[in-house]
Amino acid sequence: MKKGKLLIPMLFMCMVLTAVPAMKSNAEDAEGEQTSSELQDENSQSQESVTAMDENGNITEVGDSDGVVEDEGSNARARSSSPMIVNFNTKSNETTSYTEDGTGKAGYVNGDYGADAAYLGTSNGKVKFMMSGVIGWVDESEVQVISLDAVEVVSGYEVEDGRLLHCIVYDMTTPGYRSRLDNGEAPSYLTSGQKYYSYDGHYFYTDYETMISDYQNNTRSHSVNPDQPYYNYYQYLPLRSQTLYSGDSLNTMIAAKVSGSSKMSGTGSDFVNAQEAYGVNALLMVSIAGNESAWGTSSIASGKNNLFGLNAVDASPGESADTFSSVQACIEDFACGWMSQSYLDPSSSTYSGGFLGNKGSGLNVKYASDPYWGEKAANIAYNLDQAAGSQDCGSYTIGIKDTLASSHNTVNVRQESNTSSTVLYQTGTSANYAVLILDSNSTNGFYRIQSDAVLNADRTSVASAGEYSFDSMYAYISADYVTVVNTGTVSAEDPVTKTLQSIYIAAAPSKTEYSEGETFDPSGISVRAVWSDGTETDVSGEITYSQEALTTADTEVQLQYTSGEVTVSAVQSITVKAAADDGSGTDDSADTSDGNGTDDSADTSDGSGTNDSADTSDGSGTNDSSDTSDGSETNDSVDTSNGTGTNDSADVNSGSVTEAPSEANDGTDTKKAETASQEGQNSNVRQAAPRTGDTSSVGIWIALAAAAVIIIIATVVIKKRKK
Repeated sequence: MKKGKLLIPMLFMCMVLTAVPAMKSNAEDAEGEQTSSELQDENSQSQESVTAMDENGNITEVGDSDGVVEDEGSNARARSSSPMIVNFNTKSNETTSYTEDGTGKAGYVNGDYGADAAYLGTSNGKVKFMMSGVIGWVDESEVQVISLDAVEVVSGYEVEDGRLLHCIVYDMTTPGYRSRLDNGEAPSYLTSGQKYYSYDGHYFYTDYETMISDYQNNTRSHSVNPDQPYYNYYQYLPLRSQTLYSGDSLNTMIAAKVSGSSKMSGTGSDFVNAQEAYGVNALLMVSIAGNESAWGTSSIASGKNNLFGLNAVDASPGESADTFSSVQACIEDFACGWMSQSYLDPSSSTYSGGFLGNKGSGLNVKYASDPYWGEKAANIAYNLDQAAGSQDCGSYTIGIKDTLASSHNTVNVRQESNTSSTVLYQTGTSANYAVLILDSNSTNGFYRIQSDAVLNADRTSVASAGEYSFDSMYAYISADYVTVVNTGTVSAEDPVTKTLQSIYIAAAPSKTEYSEGETFDPSGISVRAVWSDGTETDVSGEITYSQEALTTADTEVQLQYTSGEVTVSAVQSITVKAAADDGSGTDDSADTSDGNGTDDSADTSDGSGTNDSADTSDGSGTNDSSDTSDGSETNDSVDTSNGTGTNDSADVNSGSVTEAPSEANDGTDTKKAETASQEGQNSNVRQAAPRTGDTSSVGIWIALAAAAVIIIIATVVIKKRKK
């Protein structure tokens, strides 16, 4: 009886143990948002040593720094008349977490890339600070609060040769700056020879204590430029913009910065092609890659073809970073999967604005723990652009929502220029949020802007695809919430002028061998057009060619494509064999098309032959055991009726209806799951989310249920017998 009583609990435990693996499997396979560990620092350089950058975009390793300032003691700080400062460089190349004031959003920063922050107060064990455009709260135990008098140097701004340079301190115990970043042409209200202070890069002060007082009182009235906030052009240019430079021009720029062994060499056209396909500015992508990969020379770039530190999280950057089959595949995945479908997608958890930005807004919020990552990419863009004649800088009109870091309005982005039209997406709460304004004048109080989100064909909703159209994907935002900070020199609504240069065959058609009398079949062919700006597009469905019957004299087919008044061509080689029809032959062992032949052992198309053991397309044959072409259907794997024939057991390839069984790799959907590691070779196709309610363990459940019934019956029988 005791044994019988134990059977039921044991059975229950078996059922639980069986269910757990199935539940775990479904949870692990389901798609979802990135976890915080996956979002932390895509910067590949964090794996080995801290890096610094100069105003020319040169990157050097500087090693970890011990930036802890000798403690003055609380009494000394209390007696000091000097303002206080927050030191984030209290660890060795590690991140420090904080919470943004006003929104509660979590953030993180690496103090080895920027040590100092403005001190705004202390409450309940938390220190309030401002750094790189964000106002936040950090645990008091994670940082140092010291007097300004106790440090040797703090970060600031200088004007040199007409350029505004941001001088960044990594270690406040040692004089000098680690990074000096070009922020563009200095505004007229800033002069050479004067050091300026700012922790947002928009409002500048000549006196540190005055700046702290303004920050604490939530005003900028005592700054040098209270009514003219400054915005670094490339740092706030939305990535949904186009460079004027061609692929060849970008190659020239890159070549001036790299050696022959660099993985970035010759990638200009790859960046421009990705820009045209997925709507991500090619010059800015080059700049991000230059910073992330140390100009294509980092170990992750060299060993994994990974130019952007993708998935190189802080915990294990070298091991976790994705591997790509080629640099081109990496660039395409970055533009489509990481930018267009993630960091530039307002519905994504990674979205804080579609521009480089800083820790207050933009890609920098979640892409890198370096608080000045966005500025560094912008610094490279300035350097490359200047070397090529400054064609890009200032060309677009940029507007800003919430010019104060303490403002956090969420604004609707609509389909049309009125409040009753469809809301396509929202800006989110980030301050200093940038939009690219397409029309210089507002309409009905709305600016027409370039949409950050990918939109569907009729612009009624946000789409999930990564492909982007600059011409058709626009939206509207209320002008009441936007301050224009840069007026463009070129209308963004005018597409970049380009002309057709040539076409080439990227992949041959499926069929290149023909019989005399057939016509050319382009199925499977891939034809690409090359344009004057260095871009390429797929024009396979728009080519023209002769549709006349082929003869044995034909050895090639000329393919043509026309754009405007320009027509270009390419040649596809073919082979044409003579027809083998003799009209009346008997016992022709290889007769392929006769009128009345009998016992043709390989007769493949006859009118009335019988017992054709390999007859593959007949009108009335019987018992065609491997008949494979019935004249009207293609890829009918179990078609059993081809005209009037019977028992066609394997009729599989019959004529003109083409089947695409899975459409899993058609060249359009290139987003990969962001948490996939891509070891070996990269796949750019998003797989469908797994189905829940997996039936794989149904059999086990049925067996367990049957076992339970048997055990219960057995238990009852045992009890009765013992009674």
